[in-house]
Amino acid sequence: MTQGTALSWQEYAQRDATGLAELVSSGDVSAAELAHQAGLAVAKIDPHVNAVVELFEDAIAAPDVTNGPFSGVPMMLKDLGSKMKGRAQEAGYGWLKGMIAGEDDPLTLNFRSAGFNLIGRTTTPEDGMAAVTETLGFGITRNPWDLRRSPGGSSGGSAALVAAGALSVCSASDGAGSIRLPAAWTGLIGLKTTRGRLPLPTGANEATLPSASEGIVTRSVRDTARVHELLCHRDRGIGFMPYPKPPSLSPSLLTTHRRLRIAVSTGNWSRADSMPADGREAVLGIADWLADKGHEVVWVEDQQICDFEQVFSSYKIANWVAPLGRWIPEMAAACGVTLTPENTSHQTLQLIEAAKNISLNDFLAAMETNAATTLQWGNFWGQGFDLLLTPALGDICPEVESRYALSSQSPFDEFFDHSLDLCRYTLPANDAGLPAISLPAGLDSNDCPLGIQFYAPWCGEADLIWIAATMEREMPQYFSQLPPLNVITAEPST
Repeated sequence: MTQGTALSWQEYAQRDATGLAELVSSGDVSAAELAHQAGLAVAKIDPHVNAVVELFEDAIAAPDVTNGPFSGVPMMLKDLGSKMKGRAQEAGYGWLKGMIAGEDDPLTLNFRSAGFNLIGRTTTPEDGMAAVTETLGFGITRNPWDLRRSPGGSSGGSAALVAAGALSVCSASDGAGSIRLPAAWTGLIGLKTTRGRLPLPTGANEATLPSASEGIVTRSVRDTARVHELLCHRDRGIGFMPYPKPPSLSPSLLTTHRRLRIAVSTGNWSRADSMPADGREAVLGIADWLADKGHEVVWVEDQQICDFEQVFSSYKIANWVAPLGRWIPEMAAACGVTLTPENTSHQTLQLIEAAKNISLNDFLAAMETNAATTLQWGNFWGQGFDLLLTPALGDICPEVESRYALSSQSPFDEFFDHSLDLCRYTLPANDAGLPAISLPAGLDSNDCPLGIQFYAPWCGEADLIWIAATMEREMPQYFSQLPPLNVITAEPST
């Protein structure tokens, strides 16, 4: 035991959320002791990575938690998406002050019902619109594997804290890859669920936010499975896709051998910019392992899946520029804020201008294209594939202040194209509402994590969890690896 903490830093860092909950359940550690240690952990890590918008001192001093499966386990919510009663949410904007939520959103209630102690908010780029987490109002969030590099976005703050061992789990959200992307670059597990599987914030539904999904980033597959089971609860009338209660994901962790038919793709998915060899080699290694395990591995060409060029062009209009270009000025006007280069990023201002050139006919045509390409995905799965293996991303972890940052001075179309190049393998899951998971697969040429990704057909989360658990069991060297900066090695803040 370290003076002033309930657990040694080694034990605290090595236990996942399930392990910490077991200590609370057995009475070996209290919720208050875990909250105190989490606060100390944040104090050790955050001065280096800048991942925390706000730490709730009252939730640390006096945890108010339910008797759920994760009772007393501390976590933070990403500062975008589901809101917390009595807490602010600034969505990456320095000017969005004083907006206090009157009620918990449904997903937040699910976190509380699970027993989590919500102790703060993590950083995100403006409205989650970038692949890296850097803002005018909150600064640059850095990767604990290499402080010169980004942990990704838009759930970069959550990923940085969990990777460094400060917290065992944090919330995340994914509109084009924002759960899977930072998970890949920080060595974590990131599951994006089927459209409508988890409840969206109050006032939103699967039509108004068709590409968005919330979730978590974790260090263990069992945490991913068990937490998502609890997050799936939806009261009647929340959303309009009435999924029945999904089967438990926990049996997916069993060691029963199964033989799957798995498609593999490392194509460019219509993008001209080629991906680094690191990601392709990682996929090749996993594909060989799958074949050795007796799975049927089938290499597929891009055109066998869908028309990716149409996916990206329609997504840009219908899921990004048109809705955000309308929403951001309305939000600023409601706050009495005039958007300027001093308070809003260059790319956000350009997006707003670009939205002015999109007509209703443009929007409706993009929605019709989405229907066509989603049907193509249905035909692809109809060939009998259980999973699709791809790289997680089209680039390795970049240095901060890269071309992916909203501060980039590039023309908007060029900036957006770079983002599409990077997210070519993640975004189509959002466009079609498919589940997908990013899993750690070693280190890149800069000794930072890189990930691989599995897709499944709609509502196929159990198969994703099963393959993830199998990989975790047989390739433990890739999972739960702490970066050089972690709660064990970091010096306490003075």
